[in-house]
Amino acid sequence: MEYWELAENPSERVYRRLIKVLCDNSDKFYFVTRKELKYNQEVIAKFKPYIIESYETKKWANTITKGPAATVYVIEPNKKTCKLLQEFANNLYDWVAPNLPEDLTFIKNNFAWFSSTTHEEFGSFSIRSDYYRDLVRGIRGLKVQK
Repeated sequence: MEYWELAENPSERVYRRLIKVLCDNSDKFYFVTRKELKYNQEVIAKFKPYIIESYETKKWANTITKGPAATVYVIEPNKKTCKLLQEFANNLYDWVAPNLPEDLTFIKNNFAWFSSTTHEEFGSFSIRSDYYRDLVRGIRGLKVQK
């Protein structure tokens, strides 16, 4: 297993390419809302038709909270949700309160192969095959470090 961290915040075209690769190669993705923060409910409503499940937890990728449980929204990646992800943000770390939910994470075969902690401006890939290594390397302009 290799862990590759983002070396800089993907923005504009690089962000849109990243989201497309993540959507095209994942079974589901999620984002998180926290009770102690406010979010734009209109954004969450746009994803509602595609929510597979939602649940409350104190633990998700890269995070364990001592505060109130967060709500995780697990969403189907498709052309519509990919477009929403690309339209609502200009870069990965735009996914923070009060405008957007947080911590985009993409999953394939119940394995989180990309996760982010957006309020801390952190994102990383968990690479376990040449296929995913090649996918990440193929995102023109994306800067990562092992």
